[in-house]
Parts: sequence; structure tokens; C-alpha cells
Amino acid sequence: MNMRYPFQGGIRSVLAVAMGFVMAFCLAACGNLRSQGGGDDENKEDPVVRALESDDLLSADGALVKNRKGEEVMLRGVNAGGLFVTENWMNGFASSGPTAEIDIRARDFWSISRVFIERFGLEETEKLWAAYQENWWSEVDFENCAAMGMNCIRLPFTYMTVDFDAVESYDNAGDYDFTPLDNFVEKAASYGIYTILDLHGAYGSQNGQDHSGQTFDSAWEVDFYKNSRMIGLTADLWRALADHYKDNPAVAGYDLLNEPGEKAGLTSETHFEVFDVLYDAVREKDKSHMVIFEACWDGKDLPRPEEYGWENCMYSFHHYTSLAEGGQFTEHGQSWNQKIEGVTSQNFGVPIHMGEFNNYNDPEQWTYVLDLLNREGWHWNSWTYKINNTWDNSAWGIYTIPAVNKVNPHTDSYETIVKKFEGLKTTEDIHKVDLDGRTLESIMKEYLTAPTQVPLEARGYIFFDAATNFPFYANGGAPILAPDRNAGQQITVSYHSAGDGTVYLGMAGGYFSVSGRDVRLGEKNTAARFYPVQTEYGYTFISYVTCRYLRLDGQGKLHADGASLDDCAIFTYEW
Repeated sequence: MNMRYPFQGGIRSVLAVAMGFVMAFCLAACGNLRSQGGGDDENKEDPVVRALESDDLLSADGALVKNRKGEEVMLRGVNAGGLFVTENWMNGFASSGPTAEIDIRARDFWSISRVFIERFGLEETEKLWAAYQENWWSEVDFENCAAMGMNCIRLPFTYMTVDFDAVESYDNAGDYDFTPLDNFVEKAASYGIYTILDLHGAYGSQNGQDHSGQTFDSAWEVDFYKNSRMIGLTADLWRALADHYKDNPAVAGYDLLNEPGEKAGLTSETHFEVFDVLYDAVREKDKSHMVIFEACWDGKDLPRPEEYGWENCMYSFHHYTSLAEGGQFTEHGQSWNQKIEGVTSQNFGVPIHMGEFNNYNDPEQWTYVLDLLNREGWHWNSWTYKINNTWDNSAWGIYTIPAVNKVNPHTDSYETIVKKFEGLKTTEDIHKVDLDGRTLESIMKEYLTAPTQVPLEARGYIFFDAATNFPFYANGGAPILAPDRNAGQQITVSYHSAGDGTVYLGMAGGYFSVSGRDVRLGEKNTAARFYPVQTEYGYTFISYVTCRYLRLDGQGKLHADGASLDDCAIFTYEW
């Protein structure tokens, strides 16, 4: 077979390769690889929007997600952070109090609500929250998500979203009003967007973090997993939600508990037993929708689904690092490689979802990670859509509102609070986060709509440089571009047994290894791993060690330090 592509455009002379994915999961999932093309693509034509219908209801089929027509669906999008669960650092609130009149510190949704109730009463507090939500997320936000190509929004909510009377006392729990969730799910569906219902805050708080709706100062205060009443109330809520949405194709799945470890602690058997209670509550009413289980934080922190009899489920993970500054690109990429490898090596046999992540203000980090998730066939939702914080150009949101006029729950008048909420609305002049000349919006749009690569047959190939059509050969201790068409040697490709989406490359004389950023030939035990990436001209590779592309220098030698497709090596091949 001969697969040659004419060399075009500004991509430098590069090496080209053919190859498929490694692990069974990745082969089954047909990991998505990005479409090529440089520059900011703000004017890219918006994706076609089709409202979701009954045949769009999703379920897990092994490691794949499919609709009722048997079509595979890759879920990609964003979180609607801040809509139903406030975090003061990213929303329109300042921490305040306590005061002489109100002995409550306003630092999360529950405490802000309690301050509002003390000052304005229950009914007026509900009106305030309705005004906040109407401004934080409106029609234009669904339009923006659809225009970027999103087909899924993860919707964080708490028990208070649908059971607000329980804010005052758990004795009032159980009088549910699903209208806020219904409105979001229905509107998203009209734009062809699925909703993941994500219980960010259970009764009593499953993690004690502010994003659960109620903050505790230490892990010891989080007693959810041994509190039968709180577990029972949460199971009742999931039973009611499952009954309410059981026939709704616009709901992608039920995310049982967000970040379930106490104060960011690890999950273990104690947590799995509670997961099982909530799973059973859902399955009493709904066997059609996927149930989503989250780990804190890695593959080893979830059981195999068959141990508990969990079916039609998805496993979800989050990834955050402190590697937020420029110059830490390789370390950031390696942390992601380790996360992916740690999860996929478990071979759970279910769809895998990256439910929350952020890559900060480094555009290289964003493109590397989104490309990685697509290649590995992971479903994903970034954190988050919009923020209102002290960092004006922060990539924590695709859009950002400068942190001015934040609400002081203890001292601002009712009218002032409403007016400040109006300033949170997404408008045409809202700030789009800029990352060195590209908006995060445009980067998201590129990877949200990336095409799918069909894996290639695993076998030996002869590789050719896409620019010169010359093959590669072993020159001493390095793989190097041949001086003519007849000097090539066959390069064999073998799959890495760990099943993490990487491959070994070998040719006559040894295996590819990476020393510093130079590519050399070594023994099998020194072989380096690479991620295959499809381009419109052929294939290239990203080094697992450096997290950068293979690149050719002026002497035809390979280096693993290409920063982008503009200077990477592109392979074509034949056998």
C-alpha cells in the first residue's frame, strides 16, 4: 500500500508515519484527532445545529457511548460552573461577615442563602437567586456553546437547586422543584446539546468544599459517608431525578457525586458503598441512562464496575495541576500522560470522561491536552464556561468578566444586589480570554469539532519524508533522512503493551529513544513512546517524554522538540 500526500503550505520538511492506537479501549473508541490548519480560526463556519430527539438517548456499549440508532457519540463541551453552585473566587460574590446582626460568614451557596434569608426572607431570596441565574446563563450562552461545536454541557447543581426549603432545615427536605434543571436541559437540547446532571452538592456535603455548596474547615467534619440520613436524602433525590428524566434523551447521564473525597481526599471502599446505594436508587426508576462515577483522583481510586454489578455506566476523572505558568509545558504534559496511563491501564471497559480540567493561560498546554484527550477517545468537559474573578484575562473561563461590583451579601441592599447581578450577563463586548494572539474560544472550537481517525493496521512500514519523498535509514546512532530514494530501510511499529495510546518506533539498528530532545537508536529497553497524530499531509508523532513533536533539522536528523505542526516532521508510508 502506498499513501503519499503532496507537501503544501508552511509546514517544514518533516517525517511521516502511519500508525494506529494501542490499547483496546482506544481502538474501540476511535480516538478523535484534530483537524489541521494554523492560526486563529474565529471565522470558521459554525457547526450545524439539530435539536435532540428520542433516538438521541445515550447509553454505554462497552467502552463506547452510542445513541439508539447505534451511532457512536463523543461528548465534548464545558461545565456550566457558577450557575447553580457559587464559588466566590469565580462568581459575583465577595466573602463577607459575620456581622453583629448576622453571625454567618458568607462563603458558599448555603451561607450566602442563609444571609439573604435573614435579611430579606425566604421568598425574596428565591427571587434573588432566580435573578442571578437568569443573568449568569441566558440564551446567548447556549448560542455560544453551539457555535463552538459543543454537544455536551456538564451542569453542576446541589440539592438546594431543586429543594431550596432544605436550606433552612433538612426537616423540610423532599419538596422538589425540578424547574431550574428542566429549563436548562430543554434549552440545551434545542441547540443539539446534551446535559450531564452533576450533583455537585449532596445533602450534608459529600466533600466539605465550597463547590459542594457548604464549606467545612476540615475533613473530619465531613460525615456524609457514615450519615445514614444524609445518604438517604441524597438517594431519595436521585430516585426522584431518575424518575423525572427517565425518558428524556437530552440528559446524557447522571453524575452521582462530584469529587467525593473528603476535602479532596482519596476515594475507597467506604465511598464505593455509598455510590452503590445511589446507583441502586437511580436504577429503581431508570435503566436507560448512563450513571457516572467519579474518582478522587486516579484510576486506582475506582473499583471495577463488575465488582458492584454496575452496568451502563461511565467513569469520570478530574485533572488540575499547579503547573500554570509558561515554561512548564513539558511537566504539565507529563502529568497528563501519567493521568491517562494510570486510568487506561485499569482497563475498566467503560466510557472514560474527563469531567473537569483546566490548562491555564498557556495555549500550548491547551492544544496539547485537547489533542491528547481526543486521540485517546476520552469524553470531556472543561472547567469552565465563564468566570467573574480578580484575574481579568484568566483562562479558567472561555469568557471572563472583570471582578468589579461583587456582591457583599451582608451589606448590599436588595436593589444593589439585583443591579450587580445584571452586570454578570454575557454580552457582545464580554471579554474573550486571549492566549498569545488566539482566543480560548477559537482553540476550543478547533478541538470540539475535530474529526475521528480510523486506526491503521499494525505492521511494518517504510516511512518517507512528506516534503522530499525520501525514506529514512539508520546512520550510526541516529535515524536520519536518506540521501536518495533507494537508501531507505523498513521501520517496524510495535504496540506498547500498557495500552496507554502510545507506540514504540523501531528501525533497522534499534528502537527510537529520546535523550534530552535528540532522537537516537537504542536497545529495546530504552525505547521511547510516542503519540501518533494525523495531519492532512500524513502522520507525525509527539514524544511521550518531551510532549513535543518530532522535528527534522537541516542535516535530516530527528529531534523531539517541535513546538507545533509548523515545524514538525510529517511521515507518509508504504509497505
